[in-house]
Amino acid sequence: MMKRILSIALSGALCFSLAACGGSSSSTAASSAAETLTGTAKGFGGDVTATLTVENGTITACTLTGDSETPDIGGAALEELQKQVVDANGYEIDGVSGATVTSDAVRKAVASAMGEEIAEEPAASSEAASSEAAEPAENVQIEGGLQIGQSYTAAHGDKCFTYAVAVVQDDVIVAAYLDEFQFMSAADGVTGVPNSDSDFGASYAEGKVLGSKRENAAYYSENMASAGSTVAIDANFDAIQNYAVGKTIDELSTAASDENAVDLVSGATLVDTAGYLNAIAEAARNAQENQAVEFTGESDQLTLNVAYGAAHGTKCFTLASALTDGENIVLSYIDDLQFMSTDDGVVGVPNSDGGFGENIAEGKVLASKRENNDYYSTNMAAAGSTVSIAANFDAIQNHINGMSIADTEALAAEESPVDSISGATLADTAGYLNAVVAAAQG
Repeated sequence: MMKRILSIALSGALCFSLAACGGSSSSTAASSAAETLTGTAKGFGGDVTATLTVENGTITACTLTGDSETPDIGGAALEELQKQVVDANGYEIDGVSGATVTSDAVRKAVASAMGEEIAEEPAASSEAASSEAAEPAENVQIEGGLQIGQSYTAAHGDKCFTYAVAVVQDDVIVAAYLDEFQFMSAADGVTGVPNSDSDFGASYAEGKVLGSKRENAAYYSENMASAGSTVAIDANFDAIQNYAVGKTIDELSTAASDENAVDLVSGATLVDTAGYLNAIAEAARNAQENQAVEFTGESDQLTLNVAYGAAHGTKCFTLASALTDGENIVLSYIDDLQFMSTDDGVVGVPNSDGGFGENIAEGKVLASKRENNDYYSTNMAAAGSTVSIAANFDAIQNHINGMSIADTEALAAEESPVDSISGATLADTAGYLNAVVAAAQG
């Protein structure tokens, strides 16, 4: 079950806003003992109306209507809120988790009917959904638990950079994932990373597009074949991943140090196989620094997948990893890559000062938000956020680790999922949840 007390799964946003909550009220008396009070609060999509039946100072009935909301979704929330108004005998209700804005609109409509007014709360910034949130707790040690981490390295030349994800149990690698990002010719029908056709892509050199080698495996492998390769790039990556699974980090590093490392990996033909093994080993070492989750099942029943999405605006793209057992998200990991200014001491992805960086607009560098947490979070703080970007990502991950894929998808569809996640403040929390779901669904 989803980790919440009271929630309504939303498949679309309930279109209410507290930006303009002026209300009106009226009353009619059916007898000396009972009267009907009506109040309205203005929402984004229309009015929310509360009709109260009051007898001897007690609310005995409440009817809530909102003509502009989705019937199947809003109706469910309003039905619960009606009961809360009667039980509370007023507008001081708990509300419905996942329908926060709707709950606040109902409070204002009820207050309006009662001839009272609720003070407005300051609006949150576009980056931070709340300016007050507790920092996540320190990592809890779990013996034999699973941990996940990532690395950015330069495994193959200077025209690309390698992205690796690894899951470890103690010092043994139980799952691994490899990909590489390279600028390719836009004229060749290459599939660019998310937001390549928007603000993110504005930093590309003319005629270039940043693409994943896995997502463009057919295109990239044709170029490899012309150089004599008989094994596709994604098949090579898969072979290296499979070799890493079951080995300790030290064993993998030892294999990478062999001058004939490619000969150790069945199905691999890449001359830079050692570089890819080292990339996985580095991701595994990074994983050991992250929060573990308890796992007592068989690790060979787990699947690690990665998805690329546009969780936050148009100036970056998201890398989301999900380790699943078929139905549940056992572990997750999130990062964003964004072009940042070279004048700010930002640490760019590997090969930013090599052939890869030559395809980026002058004065810009492609960088990981996690690896530039202090720099990026300073900008967030200027917008009112009190929780760093890395802590936000960790809070989202920690919340959904152990949840079913279906429940995570339902959480993402709620009106304000950030309200359900302790330590998270990002207004685009739903986008990050959806990115993990996409990875989990493969």
